[in-house]
Amino acid sequence: MNDLDAAKRHQQEALLAAQFGADAPATREFKRARTKAFLNDVVAFLRGYQNHLLEFGRLSGAVAVGEPVDLGLQEVPLEKIRGSVDRYRDFDLAFLPRHSALRDRWERVATARSQGLPMPPVELYKIGDIYFVRDGHHRVSVCRARGDKTIQAHVMELTSRVPLHPGLKPDDLPAVEAYADFLRVTEADKILPNVDLRLTQPKLYARLLRHIALFRYLNRKPGEKPREWRDAVRAWHEQLYTPIMEIIEKNRVMKRFPDRTPTDLYLWIVTNFRRLKKHLPREEEIEDIGDDLDCYLAPFINL
Repeated sequence: MNDLDAAKRHQQEALLAAQFGADAPATREFKRARTKAFLNDVVAFLRGYQNHLLEFGRLSGAVAVGEPVDLGLQEVPLEKIRGSVDRYRDFDLAFLPRHSALRDRWERVATARSQGLPMPPVELYKIGDIYFVRDGHHRVSVCRARGDKTIQAHVMELTSRVPLHPGLKPDDLPAVEAYADFLRVTEADKILPNVDLRLTQPKLYARLLRHIALFRYLNRKPGEKPREWRDAVRAWHEQLYTPIMEIIEKNRVMKRFPDRTPTDLYLWIVTNFRRLKKHLPREEEIEDIGDDLDCYLAPFINL
């Protein structure tokens, strides 16, 4: 959007504001939006998470690779717009206004929308499956408050080395950053494309990295140099990770741990191998266990 178009848009909105003054419908609409944002803040506080938009700069700096690609004009689902380039604290995760300083502009946009004036496309960045507003925050907020499902947008996409979904919250960013750092060091996203190695706790990535490095050092013949890193990561995946994952998937063990990832369980197994070996039943005892596995799975409960 050029400066002339922006000036025309602001002029139209100013004329509407002057014509209708303190427009009662738009004012009531803004008050409802603020009330909902307040309640969302209370719920977020009680449940222990931050209720503001995702920060584009922080997330893109951690996960983005390459240059942006212009995707042109698209109809974008509003529920997937979860972040902002420079105003991430002004709106909540539902894109409702978080303070009254947004009132004038918000009400002008709402009034223009009520009068049927055309709204120019908003400008968005896309990373993974999440969109971030570059220009058009108030338009997105008004459309969300009115229950619209989509909005027309000019989209620029950045490739992410980490899977991102619209349910991501600001509190999840440390885990995303830790996984991105792990992939940057190991290049596992390039060596093992489509393999999900996510862990639930950021601190566990250092342990997984040490585990792979130890495999690289030990998995060689006497006198040989350690394998090249790419070869070692690939061999680790084939010889250790995949066989254990097949056992986990075949026996549907993960249904007992809905808040954990398969890689969490893998790392626990290889870290506690000796203790686990002592804890598990002997071969002759397996037939007597039946379906009651809880006593043997108990150590995993507090992964």
